[in-house]
Formats: sequence, structure tokens, C-alpha cells
Amino acid sequence: MQHLARRPIVTVAAALLLSATLVLAACGSSSNGQTSSSGPVNLVFWGFNQQIAEQAALFNSTHPNIHVTGLQQPSGANQYYPKVLAAIKAGNAPDVALIEYQYVPTFVANSALVDLTKYGANDVKSQFAPAAWNEEVENNAVYGYPQDTGPMGLFYNTDTFKKAGITSPPATWADFAADAVKIHKLGPKYYITAFGAQNTGWFQGMFWQAGAIWFSIDSAKQAWKVNINSTIAKQVASYWDGLISKGLVDTSASDADFQPGWNNGLDHGTIASWISAVWGQGVVKGSAKDTSGKWAVADMPQYTAGAHDSAYWGGSGISVVSGTKHAKEAEEFVRWYLTDPGSLKIGVNEIGWFPSNLQAQQTAATAPDPFFAGTTAGGQVVDQTFVQAGNNINSAWTFPPDLTVVVQKQGDDFNAAVSNHTTLSAALDTLQQQVVSDLQSQNISVEQGS
Repeated sequence: MQHLARRPIVTVAAALLLSATLVLAACGSSSNGQTSSSGPVNLVFWGFNQQIAEQAALFNSTHPNIHVTGLQQPSGANQYYPKVLAAIKAGNAPDVALIEYQYVPTFVANSALVDLTKYGANDVKSQFAPAAWNEEVENNAVYGYPQDTGPMGLFYNTDTFKKAGITSPPATWADFAADAVKIHKLGPKYYITAFGAQNTGWFQGMFWQAGAIWFSIDSAKQAWKVNINSTIAKQVASYWDGLISKGLVDTSASDADFQPGWNNGLDHGTIASWISAVWGQGVVKGSAKDTSGKWAVADMPQYTAGAHDSAYWGGSGISVVSGTKHAKEAEEFVRWYLTDPGSLKIGVNEIGWFPSNLQAQQTAATAPDPFFAGTTAGGQVVDQTFVQAGNNINSAWTFPPDLTVVVQKQGDDFNAAVSNHTTLSAALDTLQQQVVSDLQSQNISVEQGS
């Protein structure tokens, strides 16, 4: 299996200007789903990868009454999601679209997605990872089928760990902190990891793993409950405050994830580990290409010894877009797209999905990778670690309907805390009030968590 195709799921939250009160002009009617009197139903599918055209062609070859045109769209900042919403408002949206999990609540708040339960969506629920399925559900409505996921683990440089006298990866966060001390003793440029204050998706994964649920829905009151500064969240923030205050993690902006300094640190072993998602294996292989054979993968460190908790960083699903004239046929295609073995094979082997489909996960996680040979002769079967991690995801985590504001404020607040030598714990209090105020300004019912 080729992993180099894997990359971080593109996050456009910092630039995307979506509003939970965006008027969609009743969503219009898609002009892309026109049907001639003698021909098949025509559907348009938007996604990020060119291979969607190949998958659409495979579907068309066995479904003569439905014809799908797969059109690759730009995935860069401030491009894709505004384009989808603008197309819905104009009445010329695609019938089917890729929507990353974190944006599903925003689209639901804009009445932009079709509830698939009326088409029997729950009939295939058991075929998907439970936590991934949950990311598509709001108030028992199913707004898409999960495509790929980003369960998190620990990538670590076994050579640097060995130099520091560390013989096994940290099993707990207490071990991680102790190992951070040992690694930093190798020299002032050595750190167990980098801490990017504005790496919002990554840090949300830290809270998610710990069980700190920032957002939930009170169905009885039809209100969003905001609990960003919960006791558990404060404990997570305080943990990282401790590492930062002691200088045990690299907080330099030039060394933040994906920056040139970070790439150099990985390649020279001075940044000794990276807590990342399954797609991180391709990033490590590209950034630390001179250290092949010196890396390994393990579970995330745990808050409780013996646990195996993880979280998602990234992931996406495929949804039917409001306004389509052919929702039933669109659902048929989406279901096929993420359950058909041929389509899944293209997704895994050519696009580089870590699939949400459970059967596809098992068939994908079989090939050892010699790059990750630090603990295993011939290389680890890296995906197998993440299959196990994906089985231990807290399904209660929910993204908010104002994601853009949340990540913008989160990045600003956490960056200010690091720069000004204040605490991430205090920044959570600030973020709580900012998010509550924003939701209230959008006339969204809000409860504050205790």
C-alpha cells in the first residue's frame, strides 16, 4: 500500500468565513441533476481528488439508470466550502460533495445537507467505524457516510530515544514528560516534540483523547452546550503548560508542525517524536527521509496506564447536498461509493484513504513499511497500530456550528498564551466566553457547561 499519497486533511477554518445564519434562499434546485425523458438521472459529485472521476466511471458501468460526473475541486484555504455554499444558494450546487467531519455541523446549521435516514442510512451503520459514523450524525439525523479517518498515535525516532537512554515509547503522559527531560539533556536543540500553539486540530485531539468534550447538543432544549474550559480540559492544558514552562517542548514558530525548521528537526533527530494521525506516516517519510529505518509507531501516551484511548485528527465524509432533484439516487451513489470493494480499493490504494469502512481497514493494514523499522525487522505494519487506535475513539466528541470562529479564536488565544508566558489553562476560559458570545450573536441557543 502506498502511503506517500497521504497528507493532512486540508483545514480551511482559519480563512473560511461561514456563518450559521447564512441565508440559502431555500437552497434552490440543482441544475446538475437534470434528467432527460429517455436517459439516466445525471448527478454531479465534488471532491478533492482526481480519482473521483475513475470511481464515478466504475459506478456508471454498473448503474445504467444513474450517471455520475466526478469533478475535482480545489481544496485550498477559503476556496472549497465557500464555493459549495455559494453554489447551494445559487441553485447550481453539486448533488454530492465531500465534507470534512469538522464542517458537518456548520453545513447542517445552514440546512445544506440531506438527512439520509429516510433512505435507510442506518442499514449500513455497522460497516463503519463507530466514531466516524457519529461525526455524520446530529439529533439522530445522518448527514453523510464516513469516508476516511485520522486516528492518532505516536511517531518516534528510536535512534534519538536510544541516545537518551529510553528503551520503549512512553506508555503514559507521565512517561512522556519524564522522557522529555531525558531527551532535552542531549542538547539545547533536542526536544521530545514541537508544540505549535496555532495547530488547532492537533490540540483538539489532545482534549478529545482525554475525554474533554467541548461541544454537545441538548436535544430536549435544542441548544448547544459549550464546555471548553471543563475540569478535564483544564488538566490537559495544565499538562502542556508544565512542559512549556520547563522548556521541554519546542515552541518556536519556525519549528511548528510542517514548517521548514520542523522538517529539519525531524530529519536530524532533534525533534524526537510527533503525536499525529495515521496520515502522518507519509509526512514523516517525506520530512525525515534521511532517517529511514529509525522510526517506529506506538499508541498515544495514555492518561491511565493500560488504556488505549485515541482521537481523530482529520477525516471526511460524503454527503448529499440540499437542493438536489435526485436525493434518492444521490444516496444510492454515496452508499455504493463507500461500501463497494472496487471504489474502496481506488480510495485506499490510489487516493490514500485510511478508510472508515471497517472491512477496507482490515484489508489495507497488511503491508510492513521498512521506513518504520526502528523496533521491527523488515518494518512495522503501521496501519495496524491505527486500526487499533481507531477502535478506541470517544464517539461523544462533536464539532461546533461555528467552527471557523472557534479555531480562529483558539489559535489566537493559545498563541498569545505561549508568546506572553501566560497559561493555556487561562486561555481556555477566554475561549469559552468568546465562543459562547459568538453563538449567541448568531441567535443560536447556548448552554454553558458546568
